[in-house]
Amino acid sequence: MNNRLRGVLYGIATILVLMFLCSLVIAMFVKFTDFSSSTLTWTTFVVSILVLMIGGFIAGRKTLHKGWLTGLLTGAIYVFGVMLYQFLAYDYWLADRQATYFLIFLVAAITGSMFGVNFSKNEN
Repeated sequence: MNNRLRGVLYGIATILVLMFLCSLVIAMFVKFTDFSSSTLTWTTFVVSILVLMIGGFIAGRKTLHKGWLTGLLTGAIYVFGVMLYQFLAYDYWLADRQATYFLIFLVAAITGSMFGVNFSKNEN
């Protein structure tokens, strides 16, 4: 299998697993504490950025070159999946500020992937 494709698949799998685990933890906080709506919004946004950076980092480590492209593909697949889910489940493509959020998610995945490529080069 192509190195970049393998890296992107590892990155997407990492993002999905971490998103599931973080959603479970956040749901527990909401259930057992008094989370306000604004706190929940910012918490999920920051967690999403961190998870996308970690997924991009994993993808970059597997690819070993052109981290920006690997991160872009990883982030774009994630964003496309979210948009597809929204369209199929809620019958709309983009909500109010989601285009900005999606752009930030892409930048987070690209940044994480570039760090992953550079980290793996220093390790060898």
